[in-house]
Amino acid sequence: MNCRAKKTGVGLLVAFVIIFVSFTNPMIPQAMGVTRNQIPGVISTGLKLLWKGQKPTKEHSQKIKEINRIIKAGEISKEEIHQAVKEQVFLDIEKYTINRYQFGEIFKRAPELLPEVTGEDLHKMVWEKAKVMLKETLYLKIGTLAPEGTAWLEVPRKVLNPHLKKVSGGKVVIKLYTGGVMGEDVDIIRKMDLGQLDGCGCTALGVFKASPEIAIFTLPLLFRNYDEVDHILKKFRKEIDAGFEKKGYVLASLIDTGWFYLWMKNEAATLEEIRNQKMMTWFGAVETTTYDELGIRPTPISVPEVVTSLNTGLVNATYGPAAWILGTQAYTNLNYFITQPLFYSPAAIFISEKIQVKYRGEYSDILVDNFRELLIYEMLTIERTWIDDYLRPYENKCIEAFKKYGIKPITLGEKDMETFEAASKKVWEKLTDKIYTKDFLDRVLKELESYRSKKP
Repeated sequence: MNCRAKKTGVGLLVAFVIIFVSFTNPMIPQAMGVTRNQIPGVISTGLKLLWKGQKPTKEHSQKIKEINRIIKAGEISKEEIHQAVKEQVFLDIEKYTINRYQFGEIFKRAPELLPEVTGEDLHKMVWEKAKVMLKETLYLKIGTLAPEGTAWLEVPRKVLNPHLKKVSGGKVVIKLYTGGVMGEDVDIIRKMDLGQLDGCGCTALGVFKASPEIAIFTLPLLFRNYDEVDHILKKFRKEIDAGFEKKGYVLASLIDTGWFYLWMKNEAATLEEIRNQKMMTWFGAVETTTYDELGIRPTPISVPEVVTSLNTGLVNATYGPAAWILGTQAYTNLNYFITQPLFYSPAAIFISEKIQVKYRGEYSDILVDNFRELLIYEMLTIERTWIDDYLRPYENKCIEAFKKYGIKPITLGEKDMETFEAASKKVWEKLTDKIYTKDFLDRVLKELESYRSKKP
């Protein structure tokens, strides 16, 4: 056999081998070296990168693109891929610790690191594992002072509860106990500690009880507007979370109680006239210390007694948020308000870590902790909607409604505001190392100064 014939025979043999291998073990392009059997490995790598918040290698990204192409060509179904992803998710969710903030990023990046899997797809898979753990419906019993008909309750009823029911397949349901039927914030927290309630939708009073250092954000005249509030709370959010966790609570949503305006039955257009009003105090150490600096002698009143005290004339002036003044109908005893707010006040929804106890032992600690973080993530997804679309517009509507009702706005003069500002800074100093540390105050003020310097 001549040389040319030998070459032809070898060429035919090589061609036959390539065709045979292609039919018996279909390949994703030879250059990639990825077989159907290797796809689970690619999926495992992609999920690992997601859980750890790492970027994909160039090789992994190429493999994802190639697998997507194979799926579209019909050589493997999307359903097969999704089943493989779900199986790996069920294993991984018990191995990797994931926090509430990571979940959002994980779902966002899913299409980048997994073949033909959207963030919504991965979200459903994670919840499928959670539903396996939740053999019975988890009822989250939340107590709150919030009155019915206010924006504080509208979102839990109309947005959050339907959302949780949907993602959990009805396995997670919030039960609200509103209007103070479970007592004041401190009563609700005590019932949480006893295991009688799972959470609190708290005013600042409850927030201070659960995490005292947060009182720093309610200091008089600390903030000038909501942009500053949002910036500072976002900047210090992880420290705020940690403050709750020190006491055994998990912060689910940090929202607004709102700006605290001074509401009065009698007209008082100056600080001196304000001092002559029968002022109440119910807000805690920040409020009482501020009054002391301003020379105001208030009457201590518990929150459930505020409206009754206004009705009877025991007091005739109070600081409070507009929505609360409307919701409690306290406005029926008030005729004037000072347009410059003195305090900003946060509100919070936090739950007890005790809800995890029932799952300990039967499931791994990592899975139980991840479920808690998943639950908090779901609550966080509606936080901005709650603030921007409900609470703040509602606050403005309340103020406009009061004006139409006949409650007259009064603007304090420049000299009185200077007195307020000087007194406020003394309050900041007085409460340092009593409620919050000097380091914390310095960092908040420094961040505020930096933020203001960058604003036009």
